[in-house]
Amino acid sequence: MKTPLLACALACGMLAGCSGGSIYGKPGVTYSQWRRDDAECREAGRSDGRSDADAYLRCMQGRGYGEPPR
Repeated sequence: MKTPLLACALACGMLAGCSGGSIYGKPGVTYSQWRRDDAECREAGRSDGRSDADAYLRCMQGRGYGEPPR
């Protein structure tokens, strides 16, 4: 019973690590505030239906978030 559970946990961890998602940090911010800022910056970073990662980065940094580690 422990082996399938362990395999599932490892698979989920590997998928999360390889997802390419970025989390920006800001001391004292709540999760709901981060979600709001993230959504607004994603919207600000869109043009012609495409995503502009640099515009998103500038938006998040302008709100006081640090760039995620690479």
